[in-house]
Amino acid sequence: MNGSVAEISRSYQKYMVELRRRMHALPELSFQEQGTSQLVQEELKKMNIPFEVVGDYGVVATIEGMNTYQVVALRADMDALPIQEKNEHLDYCSTTSGVMHACGHDGHVAMLLGAAKVFQHLKDEMHGTVKLCFQQAEERGGGTAEILKALAPFPVKSAFAIHLWSEIESGKVSVQAGPRMAACDIFEIVVTGVGCHGANPHRGIDPIVVASSIVMNVSHLIAREIDPTHAAALTFGKLHSGEAGNVIPDKAVLAGTLRTTDKDDQSHLQEALIRVAQSTAATYRAKADVSIKRGGSMLFNDARCSQLAEQTAQELFGSNPLIPFPPLMVSENFGDFLEVYPGLMAFLGVRNESQGACFPHHHPKFNIDEDVLYMGAALHVGYALSCFQTLGPAATDV
Repeated sequence: MNGSVAEISRSYQKYMVELRRRMHALPELSFQEQGTSQLVQEELKKMNIPFEVVGDYGVVATIEGMNTYQVVALRADMDALPIQEKNEHLDYCSTTSGVMHACGHDGHVAMLLGAAKVFQHLKDEMHGTVKLCFQQAEERGGGTAEILKALAPFPVKSAFAIHLWSEIESGKVSVQAGPRMAACDIFEIVVTGVGCHGANPHRGIDPIVVASSIVMNVSHLIAREIDPTHAAALTFGKLHSGEAGNVIPDKAVLAGTLRTTDKDDQSHLQEALIRVAQSTAATYRAKADVSIKRGGSMLFNDARCSQLAEQTAQELFGSNPLIPFPPLMVSENFGDFLEVYPGLMAFLGVRNESQGACFPHHHPKFNIDEDVLYMGAALHVGYALSCFQTLGPAATDV
């Protein structure tokens, strides 16, 4: 069947390109995806596919096959980024000032709607039901809770998503098991000292000196307390204190991000960050209050599901497109799905220098090689069909 899936998907390549360009020209920020959601709903109505709106703009559509006792959830994110696009040569360049699709989400939506078209050809052969999940606000860490609530009543066997990736050659596919994207924790450290005139530093407790020492001391945690074979990163992106050059302020604020690919490392580094910050501050007679907020969860591909996706990709496209690809330290909240259901995120390469599609994600000149959109649609469909045939009806079988 997968051979026909690839052929049917290719027949909708033009449809997906046109759809993607429409969205690219009219990007919308997180929690503002009204137009994009409306476009998705209109396309689903044209296909007579029932759906519900979840949250403000999320959409969950249902395509029933021969039974409903096993379900596969397929996800695409919809939001754009607060970036001014610099692809003026494109006739579908963003028309919204300061906003652009710089992460490929327009392609993600186009591929999933293309997959919906393909599923319509195969409903009588589907041994299960698919849920098409169009998620709002991924870039801001939102949108997953509403969709997971909508999925909860159903026997979901697996969750699957595709991320178009600009660091991978166009048409190559990575579906390997294990950590694929890092967990993201956002932290803030408020250092409280004693303010005074800069001419009399002995009368105060300088929070800038304390904050600087915290940055230096914390920076050693990855190198000296984490297994060097584990990917992890701890970065400070903000240090703000004071307003005048001749005044020692009473506070300094640090903020940064902690990225980990191992849950034990994540817990250890959270505790170590607090320990080192507070002990460093105490050394200088200051106080450090540390707050840590969870961002994107760790994205970990299930081994069996990854093996199934690899087999599916080979059946669809042959073995040549499959490549290994190292874990990424960026974060993506599809990991929220994978904490509930076994599944995976696949990476589909869109890098093509001859087309100018060679800039990194979140870059003003980011673009994709659209020729691979049919592959994404086929992979969505092929993976779901393989799950129905292989994973079976019992949740414990996954």
